[in-house]
Amino acid sequence: MQVSQQYTFKIVTTGPESSGKSIMAEALAQHFKTSWAPEFARSYLNHLGRPYTRIDLAGIAKGQQSWEQWYARQGNDLYFCDTDWTVLQVWEHFRFGLPENGNWVWATGYAHPQPANWYFLCAPDFPWQADPLRENPYQREILFDWYEDILNERSGGYTVLRGPHDKRLEQAISQVTKLFTPLR
Repeated sequence: MQVSQQYTFKIVTTGPESSGKSIMAEALAQHFKTSWAPEFARSYLNHLGRPYTRIDLAGIAKGQQSWEQWYARQGNDLYFCDTDWTVLQVWEHFRFGLPENGNWVWATGYAHPQPANWYFLCAPDFPWQADPLRENPYQREILFDWYEDILNERSGGYTVLRGPHDKRLEQAISQVTKLFTPLR
């Protein structure tokens, strides 16, 4: 029996908090008439009922991966994710420091994640908006640099999105069209 596996092109929006990741993922999904996986951490932390710990990052990673898999099946052969493991790696390092044993807690939650085909790294050039889950209004540029370092080291490619939302969206649509159209 021959088994075919549907290929899904995964694009992730990532970057520091309050940089337009969620709005961008949703807008791109609407434009391309497909699905997008929201950030699982928001749901997890809103229902946690206590301050989160380093160990919670593994649960967040598992939930994010489950959502990514579910939403990938809901769309067509292209889908978008509002964050992925990059956010968890940056956040674990920033909030809790480097792991003493070299093992990232967030990584225990991901069991062979589907790698992203492309990233949109959202620059923190929007005014920071307060939110009960946001913690760092003054260090977004530092965190942006950390994201860029990770993407330079581990990703297949990325585009930095800067400026107002309309300009970012136009740039992102153009990039997705260049990347994805030849695969159809």
